[in-house]
Parts: sequence; structure tokens; C-alpha cells
Amino acid sequence: MNTEGTPDPAGETSPDYLSRFEQVFPALVEQADAGLLIEDLREQSCLRPEIEEQHLETRWLGIAANSVPDSDTANAALDRVGAWLDAEGWELQDEITSPPKERGDIRVLVYSQDDVVLTATYRESGQPWVEVLANTPCRENPPEHQMQRSELDPDYGISSQYY
Repeated sequence: MNTEGTPDPAGETSPDYLSRFEQVFPALVEQADAGLLIEDLREQSCLRPEIEEQHLETRWLGIAANSVPDSDTANAALDRVGAWLDAEGWELQDEITSPPKERGDIRVLVYSQDDVVLTATYRESGQPWVEVLANTPCRENPPEHQMQRSELDPDYGISSQYY
């Protein structure tokens, strides 16, 4: 697995992240059972914004999140997400818990499978918030590559110079 921001060599066969994320995210939203909404399910550039050829180095990003009524709901959602990930063969890399009286991240689960890293977070920022974020390492792409959005991405179908 490459570190974040370090692209994989261009000659490697690119995994089908689109299909993988489209399978995983609806299941995660269902398992969390906390009203999470998919906010992003797309390929995004790893390059600085001033670089015109944004498609030459990309990674996949998925985010599902929403506020929840209370800490019990947030912790139960993370418990269900973690149990599902365990059952699906994901490897728990870390679990971090902070006292609830502190603002910020209260509980974080970090999982990985192959080269995808997934983080499930319960955060207090005025109200309890649950977020599931997954991303892949950056990969170099051939010049003809076109970035993709999933049909599940809220911006799917919106015109863009990159998609």
C-alpha cells in the first residue's frame, strides 16, 4: 500500500473503484441506520488546483455523513458499521476514543482493505455527527483518462470540465 499522496506507477492495472465504492457505500449507509447521506462518491484529483490536467493523478473518495440525535445513536451507528466491516473482511487498524466533554472527534474507527482506507467518525461539533469516509491512494493515469462520478454522487450529471 502506498502512502497518501504518493501515486502508484502508471503501468499498473487500476482496480474498479467505482463498482467497489458503489457496493460498499449503500451498504454502509444501511448498516449505520443513522440517516447518513452520501455526500461524495467520486474520483478526485491529487494535483494542485492550478495544474490544468487534473485527471493525470487521481484517487477515489467516498463520504456519507449526517447529524444524529445523541451520542448513543452515534456510538450505535459506529458499532454497526464496525461489525459489518469486520464481517466483510476489513481490517481494523485503529480505534480512538476521546472523552465526550471535549469538542471534536469523540470516536474514530480506522479500517483498511486492499488499498482502501475507511474511517468512521463520531464527532461533536455543536451536535453529534457521524461520518464515514473512504479513499484510495493517488494513482497516475494516462493522458486520455477521464475522471468519474458515481451515479450515487449528489453532483452526478452536473457539467464540469473534469467529469
